[in-house]
Amino acid sequence: MNSKQVRIGFVISHLSHGGAQRQIYELVRRISPEHFQCFVYSLSEMISPYGGMITETGAKLRVIKREGHFEVDRIFKLAALLRKDRVDILHSFLFVANGYACPARLLAGVPRLVTSARNCKDVGLLRGWVNRLAFILSDAIACNGDAVRSYVAQKYHAPLDRSVVIYNGLDLARFETFLDAIEEAPSRCTETRRPTVMTIARLVPQKDLSLFLEGAALLARRATDVQFVIVGDGPCRVDLARYASKNGLDKTISFLGEREDIPQLLANADVFWLTSEWEGLPNVLLEAMACGKPVVARDVGSCREVVNHGNTGYLVVGRDAAKFAEFTLSLLNNPVHARAMGFAGRRVIEDKFSVARMSDATETLYRSLLGLADSHD
Repeated sequence: MNSKQVRIGFVISHLSHGGAQRQIYELVRRISPEHFQCFVYSLSEMISPYGGMITETGAKLRVIKREGHFEVDRIFKLAALLRKDRVDILHSFLFVANGYACPARLLAGVPRLVTSARNCKDVGLLRGWVNRLAFILSDAIACNGDAVRSYVAQKYHAPLDRSVVIYNGLDLARFETFLDAIEEAPSRCTETRRPTVMTIARLVPQKDLSLFLEGAALLARRATDVQFVIVGDGPCRVDLARYASKNGLDKTISFLGEREDIPQLLANADVFWLTSEWEGLPNVLLEAMACGKPVVARDVGSCREVVNHGNTGYLVVGRDAAKFAEFTLSLLNNPVHARAMGFAGRRVIEDKFSVARMSDATETLYRSLLGLADSHD
């Protein structure tokens, strides 16, 4: 490969909590510093916690101040930064970033553009049209699942011949200590420890946490010792807490807010639920399975590419609170089976969803776009 470093620019709407934000961080800290130099462009000043973490990797962070919902001025500011940084490949993450990256790339004369599709979301007429154009003008479209790739091909006419699937990658080392502790424990539930059902999510309508509460209410009637934990924060928190109280769950459910100790929290769970109305490839699902937890997930997005129904967890078709309760009760009543299912899920994460696989696949994509030899050859 040419001794000159390839300069990669990543565009993202913000760097606060989010799955795509975590993926950018994992990528810039793993990508070969010998061959690539990374620049990260945040389209808002919301850069905690990942802004600082990204800077610590040695990547250059550029923040473009947000003053409105959509600003043409931000396109010109991004283009000016791209010219200054002499970016070779611009890689945008999420639908919002695609809309800014595509015109900025043209203005700055960046040689290659990689847009991304990371969820199965209807973004509306205007943003849909913008993304359709961005996909057409892309040199490649990186999708984090086969279902996502199919969705944007159908919904936004993303060219299939330029679309590649690169699964989200997880840093398995974050979960090793807690996995070892679980393996050594003879039983998860004792007389002094209540079985725990957990979810981790932003408290926004997309995550449909009212479904979590409906399922919790049904399960609590059949298993009175179960406790429920919601990790995360957002605008729906007050309404969710009100619903929980109204349905007699206030003594069995905990709202923990934003937390940084996710692996430790997952280590204390028995079953993980994902109730989202729509998704791409949810990082939290990978994290729960990496921690050896059986999962019950709504069959949306690329979840079935992670969860093998009946073997590594259960998939719920549609908005069915009764199924969440039913599957979970069977797991709690059979802890040996639950543990086997959890560790089968862990093996899936090790085999298909490591951060090393994700970074290697991304590097290979970048080299192919520039006609460079793969360093792994």
